[in-house]
Amino acid sequence: MSGKNKGDGPQRSGPIHGRNEKRFWAREVFFVPVLLAICILLYFLPLNARPLWDTDEGMHAATSKDMLLSGDWVTPQLNGEKFHDKPVLFNWLVAISLYLLGFNEVAARLPAALLGTGCVLLTYFIGRCMFRPTVGFLSGVILATSMEFIILSTVVVHDIALVFFVTLCLFFFYLGYSRERGRRTYFLLLYASAGLGVLTKGPIGALLPAMVVGLFLILNRKLSFLKEMAIGWGILVFLAIAAPWYVLVISKNPDYAGHFFIKQNLMNFLSSQEARHPRPFYYYVHLLFGGLFPWSFFLPFAIIQVFQGGFRKIDERALFVLIWFGAVFLFFSAASSKLSPYILPLFPAAALLVGTLWHELLKSPTKRLRLGFLLSAIPLPLIFIPGFFYVLIQPPIRLEFKYGINMLHVKILVLFMAVIVTAAFFLLLKRRYRSSFSALAGMAVFSILIFILLIVPHINPYRSTKGLAKQMDALLPPGEKMVFYYDLRDSALFYTDRKALVLLTPEQLRNYFASDKKAYCVLDRNYFERFEDLKQTAFILGREGRKLLISNSRPPS
Repeated sequence: MSGKNKGDGPQRSGPIHGRNEKRFWAREVFFVPVLLAICILLYFLPLNARPLWDTDEGMHAATSKDMLLSGDWVTPQLNGEKFHDKPVLFNWLVAISLYLLGFNEVAARLPAALLGTGCVLLTYFIGRCMFRPTVGFLSGVILATSMEFIILSTVVVHDIALVFFVTLCLFFFYLGYSRERGRRTYFLLLYASAGLGVLTKGPIGALLPAMVVGLFLILNRKLSFLKEMAIGWGILVFLAIAAPWYVLVISKNPDYAGHFFIKQNLMNFLSSQEARHPRPFYYYVHLLFGGLFPWSFFLPFAIIQVFQGGFRKIDERALFVLIWFGAVFLFFSAASSKLSPYILPLFPAAALLVGTLWHELLKSPTKRLRLGFLLSAIPLPLIFIPGFFYVLIQPPIRLEFKYGINMLHVKILVLFMAVIVTAAFFLLLKRRYRSSFSALAGMAVFSILIFILLIVPHINPYRSTKGLAKQMDALLPPGEKMVFYYDLRDSALFYTDRKALVLLTPEQLRNYFASDKKAYCVLDRNYFERFEDLKQTAFILGREGRKLLISNSRPPS
């Protein structure tokens, strides 16, 4: 790849001229609108489909609400205590949204939906610049309809913001690497994006793009290109964006640096004893396949295809995307603490790998490609058809017990998915590749809509404390804390202006209910059933899923 590539970058099949070019651009004008339509369906329409869920979503929304109400935009707080687990940028975005739209679910989730949509569009532009617009479009559709990406674009968590800024960093790097004109500007924008990434999730916001860029230059034998990257000015830009808030929060909270940088970041990565979520090295393999569904089954073949001519003959654009994917996956696999959202920054790269593969099939369906796709797609019907009969014969009753899910709705959803993935497989057999791709994308879109319409309403009482929080808020005198047993139901903090007290032992709960004043507590029904003495004296004032609101006083008539 020379530094003089412009527009679509170098084309594998040669330039497009004359009448073909006009037809090509006539199609391309629909690419961004189609991607936006998919994002509106999947990310924006569901914003108000459910209350905030426990846990994490309610926590981050409540933290942002407290920030807005308290006027303290430096030190995040949760339930009246300093919250040092995350940096501040995502909370700022949510707080601004709450200020503009009010304290509601749409406002709390809107930043995630906007950032998710931004990632989809960035993936389109990266694919367009690296390869051609069709690759960008296919990759954008793949990312937009990947299950994990849909989920994290509709909930109040920081991870989607990290993905956006990491992707933005790598996009600006590629523009600066491939184009001489405007190179300095692109690299300064790279450093600015890294600064915003660090404000979003800490050092990882700069470490991930630096790792990808460094490995790419090393393996491409172009370390000398670092001289072109305006590193001196870039560091100044990076520090100007990332440093001021960290300086302010550490000056106001001297314990912040040790807690966040050492405990939350370094020890969570290095120490299995200190890790909050210890998992084995292979933990992300199955999560990647589930999170990237329905496109994950084509990912192994996409990686194999990159190495088709041997490592030395890998196109450097494909090498960049492959390093992006592999470095992030291996980095988080090596960490002691693991959670499924951590690997989300590799999803745009995975989408680009699979999108490039689908483009090759659509453009030049060789015998090798056709066979590879069929072998990749075989697991889809082999999993879903038996899966439907399994659900039909032996339905997962635990889902109904734990989340209130109607088994009929589960059967409808699994049947729909089984029919569509089987149809997509047979369309591949019939060499109707565009129809097969469209079937898989449509299956993802409509599966989510079915899930939202049929299943989510049954889950809401089990995952949110909105109803009981409002009921308890009406019963308590001004200024008194809500009380929970064993677990903090953080969505309750968002829906009321109260703080919460968590009772952690049976003795604390008994003492609380033995007092002369009126006592109200929310707890899981399992815990309530264990306390025979409490069952004899307490009154149940409300139910929500498996949660109960109990009191030592009779309910008002």
